[in-house]
Amino acid sequence: MELKDKVVIITGSSQGLGECLAYKLAKEGARIALLARTESLLKKVKERILNENGEAEYFVCDIRELDQIKRTVKEIVNHFGKVDILINNAGVWTDEDLEGKKPDLRRNAFETNALGHINFTYEVLPILKRQEKAHIFNVISTSGVPDIPAGDNTLWKTYGASKWAMVGFSNALREALKDTKIKVSQYFPGGFDSNLYENAGRPNPHNQPWMMKVEDVADVIIFALTRPDDVCVEKIVVSKMM
Repeated sequence: MELKDKVVIITGSSQGLGECLAYKLAKEGARIALLARTESLLKKVKERILNENGEAEYFVCDIRELDQIKRTVKEIVNHFGKVDILINNAGVWTDEDLEGKKPDLRRNAFETNALGHINFTYEVLPILKRQEKAHIFNVISTSGVPDIPAGDNTLWKTYGASKWAMVGFSNALREALKDTKIKVSQYFPGGFDSNLYENAGRPNPHNQPWMMKVEDVADVIIFALTRPDDVCVEKIVVSKMM
């Protein structure tokens, strides 16, 4: 599958993996719909893409808010005319335990990492079904893989549970779309150097030996998106070689 002229929505594309992926996809000729909450950061990503002769437009959207999702999807279709690929990438990290005393952290994790993407997918799905072929690509985490330890379980419960919610949704979605031409992929990257831990206020959020390079993590997505039409990369697990 060639990416030239494909309209790609990337949630959480103002920084980190989403930003890196936007640049790479734009260089492949894709038309990028940039989504995030911070307009100033989105503007910078758009400007760089345009300066590199790519095509992009940004849409300020908090995927925790269903009314914003509905409005944004309409704006994207009005601007681009279609959607070919949805990359559910936005995410937040927290070390809050499920039995912790900060319910706002739990709510934010589930609304951002799971419910927001579920709602966004439902709003985009009718548009994807209009295409001869389409792709839904869910960026999850190795925290959603049962056979891979995700550190101290007492610290990862909230984050891991939100990622497991996306695993269940992805599996159900793939089954529901099995008679269509819409691919559904699940991506389980281990830790990589981005703004995820910095935004959560975690100490030493960058340049750790267990972190992969964000560019390498993005390249795996490009690989999955460019497989032949009759090949779907359903699940990918990547981690840092130590």
